[in-house]
Amino acid sequence: MLSALKEKKRMSFAELLEASGLGRDEALWGISNLEAQKLIETKSEGEYELKISKEGEDYARTSLPELSLLKKIKGRAVPLKELTGREDQIGLMWAKKKGFVEVSGQQLVITEAGRKAEKSGTEADSALRTLSNDKGAYAKLAGSEAAKELEQRKLISIKGRKEIREVEITQRGVLALARERQTEEMIGSLDRSMIANRSWAGKKFKPYDPTTPVESAYASSRHKIRNIINEIRSAYVGLGFSEISGPVVEPAFWVFDYLFVPQDHPARDVQDTFFLSRPGELPVHDKSLEGRIRKEHEKAWHGEWSAELARRAILRTHTTSVTGRNIYTMVKALAEKRRGLNPPIKLFTVGRVFRNENLDYKHLADFYMTDGIVIGNNLTLANLFDVLLRVYGSMGVKIRFKPAYFPFVEPGVEVHVQQNGEWLELGGAGIIRREVTGVSRKSISVLAWGLGVERIALVKDSSIDSIVSMYNSSAGWLRERRV
Repeated sequence: MLSALKEKKRMSFAELLEASGLGRDEALWGISNLEAQKLIETKSEGEYELKISKEGEDYARTSLPELSLLKKIKGRAVPLKELTGREDQIGLMWAKKKGFVEVSGQQLVITEAGRKAEKSGTEADSALRTLSNDKGAYAKLAGSEAAKELEQRKLISIKGRKEIREVEITQRGVLALARERQTEEMIGSLDRSMIANRSWAGKKFKPYDPTTPVESAYASSRHKIRNIINEIRSAYVGLGFSEISGPVVEPAFWVFDYLFVPQDHPARDVQDTFFLSRPGELPVHDKSLEGRIRKEHEKAWHGEWSAELARRAILRTHTTSVTGRNIYTMVKALAEKRRGLNPPIKLFTVGRVFRNENLDYKHLADFYMTDGIVIGNNLTLANLFDVLLRVYGSMGVKIRFKPAYFPFVEPGVEVHVQQNGEWLELGGAGIIRREVTGVSRKSISVLAWGLGVERIALVKDSSIDSIVSMYNSSAGWLRERRV
């Protein structure tokens, strides 16, 4: 291609195809490669096709939902419960994002920016109306913030392509072609026959360039989450803990009821929990335990306890269901003074849990948790704090504790971790209640905690700004992570 361009300096794309003898795809690949090296320059002309979605056409006839919302509330404070329609919800989302409204208590209040928008409209709304009447107007709007917003909201879509009209060789390209021709007759490598017949004698060798780029070679490495889990395991094992595991699918009994969570607790709602349809129920095999838990619930929460609710099959919302099963078996064995069990008993688990969460930089619907328990005599919060400070201190992570309420511990604390000068909640901890263990704390006490895993990655790696990004399918993202 450079040889073809040397004589005329500048050619149309069709002339270049004919002069070079290359096919269209070969020529396009070559042009892309040469242009990246600044050996040629191209001039292109573009075409595009604009489409407006049905939703976009509807808004063009009326107005964008955030403006409709502003007109609806008319500068007054409106109770949020009045905004029930789909368009109201969409309008609320965009109005909050653009700073047109604020939520005060349970009411929606318009801001100064909202009053201006209500009076004068927005650029995006104006652009949508213009494009609905004249799609050719996109040539003037292309690249504007209004056009970008409409594309982001999928109210419009653009299909475009560029056609190369002209190709011109640069001075750098002329010099590169001259150097290439000089080296064509040079020897690039020696083989056996050249050495035997001395055909290399009197010829020049091509210079060896150690800076020539080569294909990247990526070292094998573990995923960031796997590294964090291995660090947690190592920290626990170093303190004499043993690892345990349990089922992902559980009856609600082990996830909620055994842990003294009342049956009308909001965490059991479909908004927080994934319920299974097949199987819809799972049995609780220990009838005496089921009977004890029934009595504890009815005595404490003053309501009728339902065995059907306790048997509903769910995806576990925390790994405390695993430690809960082991609290039951271990406390029972210690109370019966079985041989071979010497307190303190120290156990931990790391596993996946599932919650019906809205995704953001620190929330996932499917994530990892680590739970731990220490079963012994005369254990206090000081022992609990000591264990957790040692576990996370060994990973170089700073934590603090804040008083909090959880149904199955008393007293209870939240564990917070420091990230970029702010404190981020990891989970909860405390001393397990008598209603869970079935025995008094004077005879056996149990320390317990349940903490998130992914948020530790946010603290340990400043290049990760969202735990969602750690689960993307990009091989490039994984390859760029530090080993």
